[in-house]
Amino acid sequence: MSGRAIAAVLAVVLAALAARLATGPAAEIRLAALAGRRPTPAADRLRAVVVAAGGRVGFGPSSRRRRARERGRTIEALGALAAELSSGLPPTVALFRAAGDPPVWPSAAAAVRMGGDVADGLRADARRRPVLGQLAACWQVAAQTGSGLAVSVEQLARSARRAEQVRGELEGQLAAPRATARVLTALPLVGIGFGMLLGADPVGWLVGSAVGRLCLGAGALLTVAGAVWTGRIAARVERML
Repeated sequence: MSGRAIAAVLAVVLAALAARLATGPAAEIRLAALAGRRPTPAADRLRAVVVAAGGRVGFGPSSRRRRARERGRTIEALGALAAELSSGLPPTVALFRAAGDPPVWPSAAAAVRMGGDVADGLRADARRRPVLGQLAACWQVAAQTGSGLAVSVEQLARSARRAEQVRGELEGQLAAPRATARVLTALPLVGIGFGMLLGADPVGWLVGSAVGRLCLGAGALLTVAGAVWTGRIAARVERML
């Protein structure tokens, strides 16, 4: 591939990255939403392309948001379970009714239908939703001692809500460092783009000379290392909760 072709591809990638970081999927989609009208078919097609490409390169819905939605559903289900128990329903019936659709605790719901061990089912569900491990402990203690389950579940739901609030505040605090890390990661591309706008040939120098290839490799390695390091720091802080 010639230097001009590489420069053209790089320019397209840089433009797409800048547009994504600055406006999200598409500016027209956001403006249309604010104006209360439906985006044009072209904007819909653009959104489909961005979402499809974003899922491959990491620009799609983040795993953090998916986990947050799962935690929110779990907290709602715990609150519903506490309310059902407080109304006097038997624990198994209350658990089945509060599970939701699809069930927040599918293994436990299956155990209720088949007459199995509900606590074991909750422990199996806790692999995806750790708070259900505490619900399993509450369920087992109540089954062994005959103590009331409603109060324990209500306290567990309250504790989970408080933990989610703290986690949300932490996410807000980490948003600025994450944004800074993304900007710093994109800066080398921005520098190359500015060099091309000024009439230089940074791509040709980077791929066409030994020193350029050395600088390109070292820069790519340091950029990736910095991104991974920042991500691990943020993940370590999140795991402290």
